[in-house]
Amino acid sequence: MADTQLIETLDEFQAEYRKGIGTVLRHRPSKQANLDNIRRYGDGVGDYNPLYRDVEYAQQSRFGQITAPPTFLYSVTLGVIAGETGAIDRRRVSTRYLPVNYAGAEIEFIRPIWRDDNITAVETVGETQRKTSKRIGPINFNTGHVVFTNNRKETVATINTLMARYQNTGGILEYDRTPKSQSGDARQSIVEPADPLVWERTRRGNNTLYWEDVIEGENIPSLKKGTYSVTELFLFTHGVLGTGRSTRGALESEGSADLGGGGRFDEEHAQKRRNMPGQFDFGPQRVCWLAQIVTDWMGDDGILKKLSASIRHPNIVGDTNTLHGSVVRKFHSEGQSLVEVSIENVNQSGLPTAFGTAIVELPTRD
Repeated sequence: MADTQLIETLDEFQAEYRKGIGTVLRHRPSKQANLDNIRRYGDGVGDYNPLYRDVEYAQQSRFGQITAPPTFLYSVTLGVIAGETGAIDRRRVSTRYLPVNYAGAEIEFIRPIWRDDNITAVETVGETQRKTSKRIGPINFNTGHVVFTNNRKETVATINTLMARYQNTGGILEYDRTPKSQSGDARQSIVEPADPLVWERTRRGNNTLYWEDVIEGENIPSLKKGTYSVTELFLFTHGVLGTGRSTRGALESEGSADLGGGGRFDEEHAQKRRNMPGQFDFGPQRVCWLAQIVTDWMGDDGILKKLSASIRHPNIVGDTNTLHGSVVRKFHSEGQSLVEVSIENVNQSGLPTAFGTAIVELPTRD
């Protein structure tokens, strides 16, 4: 058997993946957190927080200068390679037989990313677990461990990325995306442009939120993301991930004339190779949204410590998204005053397509 012969079954994939557990990948993506890259990231995820964009505003903050948003990490890398293919030669794994989807992440934010820091990521192949879905059948959930360091050799964050690999069903995995009212009744689909929502967004900013003023069970302000469009997909692809070209060999192996966004721009490819109803988003885009609703709520003086995110359903072009959140609990740990927040992204049918929890450190009046 040639070394590059395609792996066709999930069982064979799992056996090959297990051989590479613990392998540190040679791939070392890096990016400088300069002002242009930070602003491009904000454009890509729809976060126009002046703390990350406005030099004069940032100089008046506790940082004293521009810093990158916590999830700028995804601008360095999505951190998916270890979870996608482990240490297997990537030429041996094709969506012709084995599609893959982003399933979630556990993120720990350790220190700020300062303007002009050079951030480098290192991935290690993690464990694999077999589960079964009613819609898809057997799924391999594979974990990649990603460590991000700056140019001073300091660890700024870690991510445990979860990727779902499954057998190609040969068809579209449809689900109910019918627009519904709050009462659950079907209603007509309404397109809500995303661009003005970005400009009109209000946030706490420099109005300090103190730990003592937070009430368990209270809701945090919702975050409207509007109707997901090809433009939103494009902005994330090129604003956050950067530009890149596909070779003819890559196009041929994936059966697509356009692999922009990993094939997400090609509707036929999305349906046949990824079993999606249509053009769809990057899972990390919604992880960035989950982080944004929290950073907008906590204000400039809060610190996002951890974020746990689960991606359960796709976000298809034409879906309309709103994020909601609520305070779960307040507690103290190791001298820190912390708040746990529950967050979710809900589409027009009322379906939570992504959800998670965040841990935030807040200042105290003491």
